[in-house]
Amino acid sequence: MGFGKKVRDFFHGVGEAVFGVKKIPSKLKRKPRRKEATREPSRKVPAVLSGFFERRHAGWSEYVMLKAQLAIVASFVAAVIYTVLLPDREVIFIAALLVLSAYALYLIPTQFKRAFERDYPAYRSFVIMCVAIVWVFVLALRYLPVKFSYDSPYLVLLPPLVTIGFVLLAFLFFRVKYGRSFTYGTVESVRGKVAAVRVGYDICSNVKSGLYFVESFVKVKKGDLVKVGVERPMLGLRGAKVRAILVKIR
Repeated sequence: MGFGKKVRDFFHGVGEAVFGVKKIPSKLKRKPRRKEATREPSRKVPAVLSGFFERRHAGWSEYVMLKAQLAIVASFVAAVIYTVLLPDREVIFIAALLVLSAYALYLIPTQFKRAFERDYPAYRSFVIMCVAIVWVFVLALRYLPVKFSYDSPYLVLLPPLVTIGFVLLAFLFFRVKYGRSFTYGTVESVRGKVAAVRVGYDICSNVKSGLYFVESFVKVKKGDLVKVGVERPMLGLRGAKVRAILVKIR
Protein backbone atom coordinates (compact mmCIF):
# COMPACT_ATOMS: atom_id res chain seq x y z
CA MET A 1 0.00 0.00 0.00
CA GLY A 2 2.86 2.37 0.85
CA PHE A 3 4.47 1.88 -2.55
CA GLY A 4 1.14 2.47 -4.35
CA LYS A 5 0.59 5.73 -2.45
CA LYS A 6 4.08 6.92 -3.42
CA VAL A 7 3.41 6.18 -7.11
CA ARG A 8 0.09 8.06 -6.98
CA ASP A 9 1.71 11.08 -5.28
CA PHE A 10 4.47 11.03 -7.93
CA PHE A 11 2.00 11.29 -10.80
CA HIS A 12 0.08 14.03 -8.97
CA GLY A 13 3.32 15.96 -8.72
CA VAL A 14 4.03 15.48 -12.44
CA GLY A 15 0.54 16.70 -13.27
CA GLU A 16 0.97 19.82 -11.17
CA ALA A 17 4.31 20.60 -12.81
CA VAL A 18 3.12 20.08 -16.38
CA PHE A 19 -0.40 21.49 -16.26
CA GLY A 20 -0.16 23.80 -13.31
CA VAL A 21 -3.21 22.16 -11.81
CA LYS A 22 -3.39 21.43 -8.16
CA LYS A 23 -5.63 18.95 -6.48
CA ILE A 24 -8.81 20.66 -5.49
CA PRO A 25 -9.73 20.18 -1.86
CA SER A 26 -12.87 18.14 -1.39
CA LYS A 27 -14.54 21.05 0.42
CA LEU A 28 -14.13 23.30 -2.60
CA LYS A 29 -15.41 20.81 -5.15
CA ARG A 30 -18.53 22.08 -6.84
CA LYS A 31 -21.52 20.15 -5.76
CA PRO A 32 -23.82 18.96 -8.50
CA ARG A 33 -26.59 21.47 -9.07
CA ARG A 34 -30.02 20.30 -8.22
CA LYS A 35 -32.45 20.30 -11.06
CA GLU A 36 -34.87 23.13 -10.61
CA ALA A 37 -38.48 22.10 -10.56
CA THR A 38 -40.08 22.90 -13.87
CA ARG A 39 -42.79 25.45 -13.42
CA GLU A 40 -46.05 24.79 -15.19
CA PRO A 41 -47.63 27.62 -17.15
CA SER A 42 -50.13 29.62 -15.14
CA ARG A 43 -53.72 28.42 -15.35
CA LYS A 44 -55.10 31.93 -15.22
CA VAL A 45 -56.98 34.01 -17.73
CA PRO A 46 -55.11 37.24 -18.60
CA ALA A 47 -56.32 40.18 -16.51
CA VAL A 48 -57.51 42.00 -19.62
CA LEU A 49 -59.97 39.19 -20.39
CA SER A 50 -60.81 38.05 -16.87
CA GLY A 51 -63.99 40.14 -16.65
CA PHE A 52 -65.23 38.87 -20.00
CA PHE A 53 -64.80 35.23 -18.94
CA GLU A 54 -66.22 35.74 -15.44
CA ARG A 55 -69.44 37.22 -16.82
CA ARG A 56 -69.86 34.06 -18.88
CA HIS A 57 -69.00 31.74 -15.98
CA ALA A 58 -65.95 30.57 -17.92
CA GLY A 59 -62.36 29.98 -16.87
CA TRP A 60 -58.92 28.98 -18.05
CA SER A 61 -60.17 25.91 -19.93
CA GLU A 62 -62.48 28.04 -22.04
CA TYR A 63 -59.63 30.51 -22.61
CA VAL A 64 -57.46 27.69 -24.00
CA MET A 65 -60.30 26.56 -26.25
CA LEU A 66 -60.84 30.14 -27.44
CA LYS A 67 -57.21 30.41 -28.52
CA ALA A 68 -57.49 27.22 -30.54
CA GLN A 69 -60.78 28.33 -32.10
CA LEU A 70 -59.32 31.69 -33.10
CA ALA A 71 -56.36 29.96 -34.75
CA ILE A 72 -58.68 27.59 -36.61
CA VAL A 73 -61.06 30.37 -37.73
CA ALA A 74 -58.10 32.47 -38.90
CA SER A 75 -56.86 29.45 -40.85
CA PHE A 76 -60.23 29.06 -42.59
CA VAL A 77 -60.34 32.77 -43.44
CA ALA A 78 -56.79 32.67 -44.82
CA ALA A 79 -57.61 29.53 -46.83
CA VAL A 80 -60.69 31.13 -48.39
CA ILE A 81 -58.89 34.36 -49.26
CA TYR A 82 -56.00 32.41 -50.77
CA THR A 83 -58.06 29.99 -52.88
CA VAL A 84 -60.75 32.45 -54.02
CA LEU A 85 -59.31 35.96 -54.05
CA LEU A 86 -55.51 35.89 -54.03
CA PRO A 87 -54.23 32.59 -55.45
CA ASP A 88 -51.07 34.27 -56.72
CA ARG A 89 -49.92 35.11 -53.16
CA GLU A 90 -49.04 31.51 -52.49
CA VAL A 91 -45.93 32.03 -50.35
CA ILE A 92 -47.62 34.45 -47.94
CA PHE A 93 -50.78 32.42 -47.36
CA ILE A 94 -49.11 29.00 -47.18
CA ALA A 95 -46.70 30.42 -44.59
CA ALA A 96 -49.63 31.89 -42.63
CA LEU A 97 -51.49 28.57 -42.75
CA LEU A 98 -48.43 26.70 -41.55
CA VAL A 99 -47.97 29.06 -38.60
CA LEU A 100 -51.64 28.98 -37.58
CA SER A 101 -51.84 25.20 -37.93
CA ALA A 102 -48.64 24.72 -35.95
CA TYR A 103 -49.95 26.96 -33.15
CA ALA A 104 -53.26 25.08 -32.92
CA LEU A 105 -51.43 21.74 -32.81
CA TYR A 106 -48.93 23.12 -30.28
CA LEU A 107 -51.77 23.84 -27.85
CA ILE A 108 -52.79 20.16 -27.76
CA PRO A 109 -49.91 18.71 -25.68
CA THR A 110 -49.00 21.92 -23.88
CA GLN A 111 -52.39 23.19 -22.67
CA PHE A 112 -55.30 21.01 -23.80
CA LYS A 113 -54.02 18.02 -21.85
CA ARG A 114 -54.24 19.99 -18.59
CA ALA A 115 -57.34 22.00 -19.46
CA PHE A 116 -59.51 19.02 -20.48
CA GLU A 117 -58.09 16.02 -18.65
CA ARG A 118 -61.31 13.97 -18.66
CA ASP A 119 -62.05 14.41 -22.38
CA TYR A 120 -58.57 15.14 -23.71
CA PRO A 121 -58.78 12.60 -26.61
CA ALA A 122 -61.96 14.30 -27.90
CA TYR A 123 -60.43 17.79 -27.85
CA ARG A 124 -57.24 16.52 -29.43
CA SER A 125 -59.20 14.86 -32.23
CA PHE A 126 -61.33 17.97 -32.77
CA VAL A 127 -58.35 20.29 -33.25
CA ILE A 128 -56.53 17.83 -35.52
CA MET A 129 -59.75 17.35 -37.51
CA CYS A 130 -60.24 21.10 -38.02
CA VAL A 131 -56.63 21.60 -39.10
CA ALA A 132 -57.00 18.70 -41.55
CA ILE A 133 -60.20 20.21 -42.98
CA VAL A 134 -58.40 23.49 -43.67
CA TRP A 135 -55.64 21.74 -45.61
CA VAL A 136 -58.05 19.49 -47.50
CA PHE A 137 -59.96 22.64 -48.49
CA VAL A 138 -56.79 24.29 -49.81
CA LEU A 139 -55.40 21.20 -51.54
CA ALA A 140 -58.69 20.20 -53.15
CA LEU A 141 -59.72 23.64 -54.40
CA ARG A 142 -56.29 24.93 -55.32
CA TYR A 143 -54.15 21.97 -56.33
CA LEU A 144 -56.50 19.19 -57.43
CA PRO A 145 -55.76 18.90 -61.19
CA VAL A 146 -59.33 19.30 -62.41
CA LYS A 147 -60.14 21.91 -65.07
CA PHE A 148 -63.35 22.90 -66.76
CA SER A 149 -64.06 21.12 -70.03
CA TYR A 150 -67.06 21.14 -72.35
CA ASP A 151 -66.69 17.37 -72.68
CA SER A 152 -67.13 16.90 -68.91
CA PRO A 153 -68.53 20.17 -67.47
CA TYR A 154 -69.50 18.59 -64.14
CA LEU A 155 -65.96 17.40 -63.42
CA VAL A 156 -65.13 20.86 -62.13
CA LEU A 157 -67.48 20.19 -59.21
CA LEU A 158 -65.26 17.37 -57.97
CA PRO A 159 -62.97 19.49 -55.69
CA PRO A 160 -65.83 21.16 -53.77
CA LEU A 161 -67.64 17.84 -53.45
CA VAL A 162 -64.48 16.21 -52.09
CA THR A 163 -64.14 18.98 -49.52
CA ILE A 164 -67.80 18.88 -48.44
CA GLY A 165 -67.74 15.09 -48.23
CA PHE A 166 -64.60 15.13 -46.09
CA VAL A 167 -66.10 17.73 -43.71
CA LEU A 168 -69.36 15.79 -43.30
CA LEU A 169 -67.57 12.50 -42.69
CA ALA A 170 -65.17 14.08 -40.22
CA PHE A 171 -67.93 15.64 -38.10
CA LEU A 172 -70.05 12.48 -38.32
CA PHE A 173 -67.11 10.42 -37.09
CA PHE A 174 -66.51 12.83 -34.23
CA ARG A 175 -70.17 12.85 -33.20
CA VAL A 176 -70.43 9.05 -33.24
CA LYS A 177 -67.14 8.46 -31.41
CA TYR A 178 -67.19 11.24 -28.81
CA GLY A 179 -70.75 12.59 -28.71
CA ARG A 180 -72.84 12.07 -25.57
CA SER A 181 -76.17 13.14 -24.12
CA PHE A 182 -74.86 14.40 -20.79
CA THR A 183 -72.23 16.70 -19.31
CA TYR A 184 -70.69 17.41 -15.92
CA GLY A 185 -71.26 20.34 -13.60
CA THR A 186 -70.88 21.65 -10.06
CA VAL A 187 -73.88 22.60 -7.94
CA GLU A 188 -73.74 26.26 -6.87
CA SER A 189 -77.05 26.48 -4.98
CA VAL A 190 -80.21 24.47 -4.39
CA ARG A 191 -83.79 25.65 -3.90
CA GLY A 192 -86.32 22.86 -3.65
CA LYS A 193 -86.02 20.63 -6.71
CA VAL A 194 -84.22 23.30 -8.74
CA ALA A 195 -80.44 23.63 -8.63
CA ALA A 196 -78.04 26.14 -10.09
CA VAL A 197 -75.28 24.17 -11.83
CA ARG A 198 -72.05 25.65 -13.17
CA VAL A 199 -71.09 23.86 -16.39
CA GLY A 200 -67.84 24.27 -18.29
CA TYR A 201 -67.43 24.15 -22.04
CA ASP A 202 -68.02 20.58 -23.18
CA ILE A 203 -67.27 19.67 -26.79
CA CYS A 204 -68.61 16.11 -26.41
CA SER A 205 -72.14 17.21 -25.49
CA ASN A 206 -71.87 20.54 -27.36
CA VAL A 207 -72.69 22.58 -24.25
CA LYS A 208 -71.50 26.14 -23.69
CA SER A 209 -70.10 27.20 -20.33
CA GLY A 210 -72.50 28.94 -18.00
CA LEU A 211 -74.73 28.78 -14.93
CA TYR A 212 -77.84 26.71 -15.59
CA PHE A 213 -80.98 26.37 -13.44
CA VAL A 214 -82.21 22.82 -13.84
CA GLU A 215 -84.44 20.30 -12.12
CA SER A 216 -82.74 17.64 -10.04
CA PHE A 217 -83.86 13.99 -9.95
CA VAL A 218 -81.57 13.29 -6.99
CA LYS A 219 -80.85 15.03 -3.72
CA VAL A 220 -77.87 17.36 -4.09
CA LYS A 221 -76.19 20.14 -2.16
CA LYS A 222 -73.81 22.98 -2.92
CA GLY A 223 -70.42 21.78 -4.13
CA ASP A 224 -71.58 18.41 -5.46
CA LEU A 225 -70.22 17.19 -8.78
CA VAL A 226 -73.15 15.97 -10.86
CA LYS A 227 -73.98 14.49 -14.24
CA VAL A 228 -76.45 16.64 -16.17
CA GLY A 229 -78.61 15.43 -19.05
CA VAL A 230 -78.65 17.47 -22.26
CA GLU A 231 -80.80 17.59 -25.38
CA ARG A 232 -78.73 17.65 -28.55
CA PRO A 233 -80.23 18.98 -31.80
CA MET A 234 -79.68 17.13 -35.06
CA LEU A 235 -77.04 19.51 -36.44
CA GLY A 236 -75.93 21.03 -33.15
CA LEU A 237 -75.22 24.47 -34.56
CA ARG A 238 -76.85 26.26 -31.63
CA GLY A 239 -75.48 23.97 -28.97
CA ALA A 240 -77.25 21.47 -26.72
CA LYS A 241 -79.80 22.40 -24.06
CA VAL A 242 -79.09 21.50 -20.46
CA ARG A 243 -82.10 19.69 -19.00
CA ALA A 244 -81.80 18.09 -15.55
CA ILE A 245 -79.42 16.58 -13.00
CA LEU A 246 -79.30 12.83 -13.52
CA VAL A 247 -76.72 11.49 -11.07
CA LYS A 248 -74.66 12.76 -8.19
CA ILE A 249 -71.02 11.76 -8.75
CA ARG A 250 -69.53 13.00 -5.49
